[in-house]
Amino acid sequence: MIETIKLRSIALALGASIIGTAVAPTVSAQNITFDQILASPDDLELNLSYARQEVASGRLQQAAAALERLLLLRPNWDSARLFYGVVLYRLGDLKGAARELALLEGRQLSATQERDRVRYLGLANKQTKTLRFSSQFTLGARLDSNPGFVSDDVVEADDETDLAFTASSRFRVEADVGAGRGNYVYFQSNTHLNEFFDVDQADLISSRVQAGAVLHGSNSRFTPYALYGVAYVQDERFRQQYGGGLRTNWTLSSQVDLHVNGEAVYEEFDTTDFSTVGGDRDGWRSTGKAGLSWRPSDAQSFRLTGLYTRKDAELDGFSYDRQGVQFNSLTLLGSGRYLAVTASYTHTEYDAPDDFHSATVARDDDRYFVRAALGAPLETLFARTNIELPEFLSDIVAQIGVSYTNQDSNIDVLNYDNVSGDILFTKRIQF
Repeated sequence: MIETIKLRSIALALGASIIGTAVAPTVSAQNITFDQILASPDDLELNLSYARQEVASGRLQQAAAALERLLLLRPNWDSARLFYGVVLYRLGDLKGAARELALLEGRQLSATQERDRVRYLGLANKQTKTLRFSSQFTLGARLDSNPGFVSDDVVEADDETDLAFTASSRFRVEADVGAGRGNYVYFQSNTHLNEFFDVDQADLISSRVQAGAVLHGSNSRFTPYALYGVAYVQDERFRQQYGGGLRTNWTLSSQVDLHVNGEAVYEEFDTTDFSTVGGDRDGWRSTGKAGLSWRPSDAQSFRLTGLYTRKDAELDGFSYDRQGVQFNSLTLLGSGRYLAVTASYTHTEYDAPDDFHSATVARDDDRYFVRAALGAPLETLFARTNIELPEFLSDIVAQIGVSYTNQDSNIDVLNYDNVSGDILFTKRIQF
């Protein structure tokens, strides 16, 4: 995701970093129309300004066409060809991008331009391989006001505030199948760690592995997969999951996608020092999701998803129905900077009292969650200083985030809220 964010946002910074003239995130008040281009097809500066305008507005196809016309008229304009190569990369034309960037080898480019040329040429060549490897590592810290999600009826929230070390990793292998249709099989592993200094009940290690395939239709994508997951709380194994699912996406227009996903997992719980429930929670959990993604521009996207979950546990008190909705927004601010916002609501109704929290009342919970995160590559953060970062550090993405969680339950001891802030550093590697 971080690499995608960086590549998409390059559209708003290309003029500054490649052409050498500042390009603002929005075009000037006097927009250039296509009729003006048709009236003056040989005007190089007009075509370049039009390409910048279309990039800033998220219309990369039009920008690529303008740059192609410009290069037909002036084939030795190296900075424009570099601009064109990166736009092609962003459009997914990897072979075209590699061709244009390779033509610039040995040309009189600035140090920054040559670095960009080598970087994107390498990315284009790697992604055209039939076997691809990628990994992502995140390290950081977080501060929670109530990491154990403890009700004020049990302990004062101020007594629960704690700092944690947090880390995550992802490893993915992809291998192409078929005759150039873009289909591939994959294996992916994800691991996440929260290690709080004082509140042991919030210490968590979770891992999940998936193996599946990505299959493309003319305007659709299907991803069947199998999975295994395991979670440790307070250094004790708490839960295992086995199952699989299917993710589907349909392109309704150039700006709108429909997604419908389903997943079924068997959950197996262990008896631990902090939870004596154990196998009473065992059973199948099935989840269905459906929603729309809307991209009004290359710099802005929204996603709205509804969900329904059914859990059938060994004991009815741990069986439940859950409905919910989630909203996501991603805003690209240029030069690799982004703002990500998430908000969700779920309502969970349990089938019967569980004799653990209450012997007479079946749980009924409403949970609210909101999060905002702002991120940027270190290269961007240090751009206005005299410090030149080594290349292996420049593409590390720094992110600060804040989130709020609230649960309102009909059982008082399950009411809680938590405010959390974090700072994370993410490095992504392709090989």
